[in-house]
Amino acid sequence: MKNAQPTTVVAKPGQRHPLFLQQRLNEQLFWPSLILIIICIGLLVWNPPAFQQYRLHLMVMLVATGFIFILTNFYRLRAYAQCRPEALRLQLPFFHLDIPYRLIRTTRLSELQHMFPLDSLRWTQRAFAEPILARTVVVVELESLPVPRSSLRLWMSPLMLPPDVIGLVLPARDWLNFRTELDEYVASLRRMPHLP
Repeated sequence: MKNAQPTTVVAKPGQRHPLFLQQRLNEQLFWPSLILIIICIGLLVWNPPAFQQYRLHLMVMLVATGFIFILTNFYRLRAYAQCRPEALRLQLPFFHLDIPYRLIRTTRLSELQHMFPLDSLRWTQRAFAEPILARTVVVVELESLPVPRSSLRLWMSPLMLPPDVIGLVLPARDWLNFRTELDEYVASLRRMPHLP
């Protein structure tokens, strides 16, 4: 009698799911940055006598605003969550975190406004968060964080760290497909005799 073949793990990486917090940051800064860039270029090209003494200031403003414009677009493109064969990858612009599936207790759906009521946010966060508080997010509850919470605070928005559980709030734009995919990977790994 032949031995039963072991259950195989999902071998290919899943889809990259963009995170809408970075999209919101891009939307918030896109038009002000673009308008400032256009004004600076216009004044530098037109070169009216009243502004000639401020040419250096205009050039510095143009470079700084252009840098912000490019950086927020970079943030938007480089921030995603992705299921990989042995861990969930959370990629942020200057930081990535691999979360082993063995640490995942459960996943659930919630809305940002249920986790972070508007009156609980600092005034500096309210203008950013208010338009997206009704959005659905995937809450990933963990046995423990793979790195200290203090380290995560350096790289993540406070809206990605749930106040009531150990875990992460993942604001994927396509939250339904992302959660389905993540649950499939977790279930596949749990069927294995030894979890990575």
